[in-house]
Amino acid sequence: MLLSSAHFRFGPAWQNSKQKPTFTTCQNSQPYTESIKFINENSDNPFFLVHSFSAIHNDTYCGADYIGKSPAAMPVKDAIVEMDDIVGEIMETLKNKGLLENTLVIFTSDNGANEDVFPDAGYHPWRGGKGTTWEGGVRVPGTAYWKGMIEPGQETNELIDLSDLYMVSLRLGNVIDKLPDNLYFDGIDQTSFLLTENGRSHRQHVFLWNSTDFCALRWRDYKVHFQVFDVTETRRNIDASTLSSVGTAPWVYNLNVDPKEMGSEGHRYFEWGLPAVVNFYKRHIATMKKYPNTDLGLDF
Repeated sequence: MLLSSAHFRFGPAWQNSKQKPTFTTCQNSQPYTESIKFINENSDNPFFLVHSFSAIHNDTYCGADYIGKSPAAMPVKDAIVEMDDIVGEIMETLKNKGLLENTLVIFTSDNGANEDVFPDAGYHPWRGGKGTTWEGGVRVPGTAYWKGMIEPGQETNELIDLSDLYMVSLRLGNVIDKLPDNLYFDGIDQTSFLLTENGRSHRQHVFLWNSTDFCALRWRDYKVHFQVFDVTETRRNIDASTLSSVGTAPWVYNLNVDPKEMGSEGHRYFEWGLPAVVNFYKRHIATMKKYPNTDLGLDF
């Protein structure tokens, strides 16, 4: 979940296997052939591969062969063309090794576009961007592929969090019941959601933090803000923003109606939902009292 754009690979599934899975992480600052080499060397064994694309993270430098290859002929667009080709090469390797039927592939991102580095940046229609808890910072697309297991062409707007992918990998590895009981796991096993045609998510809400500050939560179609990022300059979500508490009522947006979070309806139309949201928050904070977070020095 710390990857800029992540290509998660779970496979082959090692259920009922005595073999220990092999793990690796590759970036495209390394030749992507490292990932292909890893697949070829472990095609007969369970393995987990993360291929992360650092080149579409600022500052963007694509390979020399891709300079000017995109219609826009701009660095970030050229790097996306290169990324597309790399994903194609990895998928072709899985196909050639006969692994597509036994491999779950997930392609997603860990945050929204970093607008601060425009024009060397991604684009989206949402409010805010990377570094905020507005939709532009936390709402990302994702694709899950497993030949013969996931029905192609499905679309869903249901909730899934990157921490859920950890639990999915444990389920497919048949070790989810072996988790230690002295730790708290934020992820939810979403295996059935991914594998069932028109499946439903098991996640009811997502909690959104800025370092050590709790800011907002998503519940069903609603986004509820307790602290908000005030961005004072266009596209300066990180370099020119302040975090402040909301006023009398939380700021609430029905994302089906107001996906750009333009007009809060918390006091007028969401009083019915506030007791549930406050209860979710209290239960969430209680888990941190029972299972304290490790101090990583994020509070400044």
